Amino acid sequence: MIETKSITKVFSGKKWKVEALHEVDFRAESGKVTALVGPNGAGKTTLLKIISTLILPTSGTAYVDGYDVVSQPNEVRKHLGLVTVSDRLLYYRLSGVENLLFYGALYDMGIKEAKRRAYELLDLVGLKEWADEPTMHYSTGMLRRLAIARSLMHDPDVILLDEPTIGVDVASARKVRQLVRKLSSERTIVLTSHFMHEIEELADVIYVLKSGRIVARGSPGEIINLAGRIVEARIDSGSVKPAVERFIVRYENGSAIIRGPKNIVEQFASEYYEIQPSLEDAYIALVGESEQDFRPYQFRRGGAWARERPV
Repeated sequence: MIETKSITKVFSGKKWKVEALHEVDFRAESGKVTALVGPNGAGKTTLLKIISTLILPTSGTAYVDGYDVVSQPNEVRKHLGLVTVSDRLLYYRLSGVENLLFYGALYDMGIKEAKRRAYELLDLVGLKEWADEPTMHYSTGMLRRLAIARSLMHDPDVILLDEPTIGVDVASARKVRQLVRKLSSERTIVLTSHFMHEIEELADVIYVLKSGRIVARGSPGEIINLAGRIVEARIDSGSVKPAVERFIVRYENGSAIIRGPKNIVEQFASEYYEIQPSLEDAYIALVGESEQDFRPYQFRRGGAWARERPV
């Protein structure tokens, strides 16, 4: 199990400071997939880095299987596997099995045990026939699955997956999702993703972050209910104003189809019809219009303090 209490993280330099997380209470339980969603810069990866002991919180506490991430980091690492967006944790000149054996050695595994475990995991992630191939020849989807295998070498109770399907093709993404479902039956899984269909398919519990704060928590169905009344309307594509661009879902025959909360759409269209909201609709309603979260970022310019630069 993972639990955080009032986790706050502030990054600062000589002339700037930003609060990446503000008093975040988060909980993920065994046998469930818990998802973190939010705009870029909302604090998702920062929270995962704190939980995985890569960075220290400014204040608050976090526990993995009862171990404190600050005072007991070595115990936390024994119980946790991390899959990051970066592929730099894999060595391209080494084969798939050699990469896993290297990480097995870091966990003090004997060569016989490490080999058994490595081939077992390569079979699990569908890469057994590629075991002896240098990973420089792997596709992005294969590298993602090998990264998951790497995180499982020491058989941890907790797996953190930071955007595991980003940049991969549809078939590979499907394989990764199947693997996540298989792993979640016996482990605590925390997942971040910008693909709402993926979150809706996998997550048991969703936390929505904005500006470093939890703005909503619940099952996919509960989060969708927060969207309220969602409507669609047709407007002339030639008269689209900047304020409505974020609500455009498609163009049809010279018209723009806009979709969003009723109280907003009715400002731009006199005729509209109500539709069943999706998780994506709820996400837009909760976090706003932008893919990137523009939070105050203090920096020095022209001898005065400004608060305009995005994180």
